[in-house]
Amino acid sequence: MNKMKTRIGVVSMATLAMSGGIAGSAIAAIAKSFPNTPISTIQLLTTLPGLGSLLITLIAGRMAMNISKKKLVLLGVALVTLGGVIPAFWNGSIIGLLACSLVLGMGVGFISTINPMLLTEYFEGEDRSSMMGINNGMTSLGTTILTAAGGFLGAKNWHNLYWVYAFGLVVFLLVLFLLPNDKPVAANTKTGEKESTWQILKSLNSNIIWIYLAVFILGVAYTAYMANLSIIISAKNLGGTAVTGMISAVGNFVGIFAGLGFKYVRKVTKPNTLAAGFMFLLITLALTYFSSNVIVLGIASAFAAITMVTVMPTATFMLSMLSEPKQIPAVMSVFAFINGLSSAIAPKLIGWLHVPAGAPSFVFAGALALVVVVLLLVTGFEKKVESGNLLQAEAK
Repeated sequence: MNKMKTRIGVVSMATLAMSGGIAGSAIAAIAKSFPNTPISTIQLLTTLPGLGSLLITLIAGRMAMNISKKKLVLLGVALVTLGGVIPAFWNGSIIGLLACSLVLGMGVGFISTINPMLLTEYFEGEDRSSMMGINNGMTSLGTTILTAAGGFLGAKNWHNLYWVYAFGLVVFLLVLFLLPNDKPVAANTKTGEKESTWQILKSLNSNIIWIYLAVFILGVAYTAYMANLSIIISAKNLGGTAVTGMISAVGNFVGIFAGLGFKYVRKVTKPNTLAAGFMFLLITLALTYFSSNVIVLGIASAFAAITMVTVMPTATFMLSMLSEPKQIPAVMSVFAFINGLSSAIAPKLIGWLHVPAGAPSFVFAGALALVVVVLLLVTGFEKKVESGNLLQAEAK
């Protein structure tokens, strides 16, 4: 029973992990309420949560060494709830709305950084891997339900969209009563002195850098797909925003079940699950690039969702296998930062490389995914991680 309570407590917070972008569906309506405000400023309501989250990932790991992770999660959920609900009744100032978006994002930053630490702390082996998959499934489920509920509430008045964040109260209570109380374990040296974050990072297994690199590449390639999907659909004369939204919704829906059934996916793909995830992304890009059929594009979107719920839990699982318990907060904090950073800078990075929008960006993303697949399969990296060989090699 205690184990089940812990499972519920951990995955409940995952439902808020992607809640920062929910207000995006109301941008047009909000812009009408602030006619003298540039649309670029209004659009910050969808990007500021990402910035707030990114800033918190830089400090959350260090805080988790000295403060209970449960308390940090409760703080994160509280920030999401307050930053989300306040605009429902205090919405006459665009500056106020932007400030609330930043606070909301900071809450998301605590949740997304601490969540994988708790999964690593409370679960072992394949149970940990399975829970990481379920966690991603719950993230997709939460995003889908909250986005739909927000659209319904805000149909007549965009102010009401923000009431959807009241769901945070439910999550807060679930975490408060179901998640076990933990004691922070400060990282100590043999002399008993506290190590700095930099000292901890320097002591990490060097192979962790390859997982970070894979996560960064995934962020760039996946963002290239999402950012250029509507351009591809328009270029093929398949429709506009509605069609793009429908195709994306198919992916979100499939992502829920793919995450919840991740342990079955892993049974088929192990020990090349990470490579399989990038292969799924390659399939997504190929189908979208070559096909002009909406149904096929929906299938491609499903593969995109499977990519995320395959690669992300596998990456965190492998990171936990290459880390000592005292290193987990720092490792997961860097993981969350790289994940957020890659998505944030992907459009600029692709632009710096002079890759045109639309189909060329798909080719670029496909090339990145293919390189990762080949390298993982040729080197047998995943098999070496799971067998413990890389830990032994590092020790020598």
